[in-house]
Amino acid sequence: MNLTSWLIITTSIILSTTMITSTTHWLMTWVCLEINTLSMIPLISKPNHPRATEAATKYYLTQTMASTTILFAATTNALSTSNWDMHLMTEPVAMTITTMALMMKMAAAPFHFWLPDVSQGTTTLTTLTILTWQKIAPLTIMLTTHNKTNITLMLLSATLSITAGGLGSLNQTQLRKLMAFSSIAHTGWMMATMTMAPNISMLTFTIYITATIPMFLLMNTTNSMTIKDIGTMWTNSPHIMMISLTTILSLGGLPPLSGFMPKWLILNNMTSMNMIVEATLMAMTSLLSLYVYMRLMYMSSMTLPPHTTLMPLKWRTPNKKHQMATSTMAMITTLLLPLSPNM
Repeated sequence: MNLTSWLIITTSIILSTTMITSTTHWLMTWVCLEINTLSMIPLISKPNHPRATEAATKYYLTQTMASTTILFAATTNALSTSNWDMHLMTEPVAMTITTMALMMKMAAAPFHFWLPDVSQGTTTLTTLTILTWQKIAPLTIMLTTHNKTNITLMLLSATLSITAGGLGSLNQTQLRKLMAFSSIAHTGWMMATMTMAPNISMLTFTIYITATIPMFLLMNTTNSMTIKDIGTMWTNSPHIMMISLTTILSLGGLPPLSGFMPKWLILNNMTSMNMIVEATLMAMTSLLSLYVYMRLMYMSSMTLPPHTTLMPLKWRTPNKKHQMATSTMAMITTLLLPLSPNM
């Protein structure tokens, strides 16, 4: 991809997401969503492989269907209320349809089936963009309309997402698919308190991004595609193994790492609102994801793969890219828990 094409595509993705965060008109939101979708298609299909073409097609069809559904719901609301303002969507049916379309865009259960296939079909950094940056737009729309959202629908989808993310990752060996199911599970945690405490949902999204970015940068640095590939990580570069180890445990939400903070705040908020059953169910189903993270941690740091040289440790990094960003974000992922009382 030449520089001009890359600049146009990148600018379109950044500007469309930024404009969604600043607009309150449904038509403008729909246009920005479509620009965002069309800008991602060349990036996904760039590897010029049948899997990449399939991933681009699935992404395009899913996102376009969701955007069209949002436009339909906004038009239905405008016919009954004569306004296109996002803050004034008072039609309950239209709001429910919009929420379900946004769930499809964020890959929340039961509309999550497209995300693992799309993640596996494209490159590592493009998958990172889909799992992090592409969630900002639908999450912003959900935050704008959270007062009108059906809380039962959100809690049901949150519980299903955490369960589907855990169950789906149990039999996966591909790292990108594992991270896609991890994204689905974290999306469920974001949606759990969207209607009650949107600030906690934003904190959850921020912690998720800071844990996911270093994980993907390490996968890109070491060219790791499967669980078997990370088994040789500690013999190649022990410092990369330590960073990935703490990042994986933080993604799992184990104390005293930063990933424990959003789960702690979410479960505390739900129990204070007398949602004991929902909070218990979410905490129990998240153990499925924790098992997968512990398996990754075990493979990367506690197994002994066949040595490719006579030296027990090579102490080298295959690639020098992203070292500062990876180290900084891994530190944030690990050390933010003492700030919890201020949240």
